[in-house]
Amino acid sequence: MTQYLLFKALGDKTRFLIVEKLLENKKNCCTDLAEITNRDLSTISRQLEILKKANIIEIKKIKKNKCISLTNKTAIKKIIKDINKIKEG
Repeated sequence: MTQYLLFKALGDKTRFLIVEKLLENKKNCCTDLAEITNRDLSTISRQLEILKKANIIEIKKIKKNKCISLTNKTAIKKIIKDINKIKEG
């Protein structure tokens, strides 16, 4: 995962929220994330593709649903924690 893609992916409010929600749960479907973030499915799908390109998430299709999980929960959790520390100052 290149640093540029990682920070670009996490630099968006919706994508950051998606990653935080994925940290709370092992797996989620697109519809769950759309509901949690109050965004439509097309928006969530676009955001998920960016997160996937940055190697932050995996997307697995199960029947008609896309299930999303983090590729490396421990590393992502540390990055999110560090970003939150920086935001707090």
